[in-house]
Amino acid sequence: MYPLQSTDENLPAVVAAASHALVDHPEWTLGAMVGRSSVMQRAFSQMRSTARHLRIATIEGESGTGKALAARTLHDLGPASKEPFTPCPATQLFASGPSLAPPTPLLKDARNGTLFLSHVEELSVEQQTRLMAFLEWLDNQQARRIPDAVPRQVFVSSSLPLRRLAASSGFRADLCHRLTAIRFVIPPLRERRDDLALLADFFARRFSATHGKPVRGLAPHALPRLTAHAWPGNVRELESVIHSAALECEGQWIRPIDIPALSPCSATAASNAVASEDDPNLDRAILRHINLVLTRVDGNKLRAAKMLGISRSTLYPLLDAGSVSPAITADSATSRP
Repeated sequence: MYPLQSTDENLPAVVAAASHALVDHPEWTLGAMVGRSSVMQRAFSQMRSTARHLRIATIEGESGTGKALAARTLHDLGPASKEPFTPCPATQLFASGPSLAPPTPLLKDARNGTLFLSHVEELSVEQQTRLMAFLEWLDNQQARRIPDAVPRQVFVSSSLPLRRLAASSGFRADLCHRLTAIRFVIPPLRERRDDLALLADFFARRFSATHGKPVRGLAPHALPRLTAHAWPGNVRELESVIHSAALECEGQWIRPIDIPALSPCSATAASNAVASEDDPNLDRAILRHINLVLTRVDGNKLRAAKMLGISRSTLYPLLDAGSVSPAITADSATSRP
């Protein structure tokens, strides 16, 4: 794999290589997933080797990393590939009803196929109990040798590490063990920056094929605009940026002027974000985790406290103990008493 260089003299070669990379390197794609970085190649290898043996699996990763796409890829590689792939928010399936979930129209749609439950980290304690009972019910159906009436596979996704939530009593430990026996972690874009040029080229060409506009990829000097950004929205944000740039593009190549304005979190901020993950200070680690949860719930402290498994009266002193990003300190639902 060639290293991603951001110096001007190397950019033309990088862009030219990206233009033909997916043709020359089929191992850089898995289904609709794209990646040549070492972290993505490891993820691809794990998915290829386990997909045909899965029944229950968890896919973890930050928002926008492509967890649903990974679930669909696992489905397509697995034994239920010719059967339905049925996505559903976990909170929707277990919103109400008895703990032992009976067959519903959704389950009938997913019979003998794959049921994909997203955002499982948002389940309340009661809903987690329903999910545990549902998995036991599926086991019973399989034991009775009537699997055609139920999903053959159940995949769940979480934007937060379930094992970490379970360790902090924010998630049932027994359910966590059941779900994460097989776990796939989709890395954030800041940990796979070698994929930026490849992904940008891929999204540009897909836009061209969909909209009939002859956009081939990035012009040589457009790449630094992308590498200087921290990409908090991950691959989903990059796809949106390339889509907008392709709309503005007047020729075959996306120029720096075509790329919409990006937030001023540049390479320095990106480096700080990565470095913070290695910070051993417990207080700062707690604040980072609270920040992550608050961002996930748009600053709603009541919901954040529920997800963290603590009361608001416990959450506020934790917030007061250190700085929290100004963008999420406002409680969008309630104000502090």
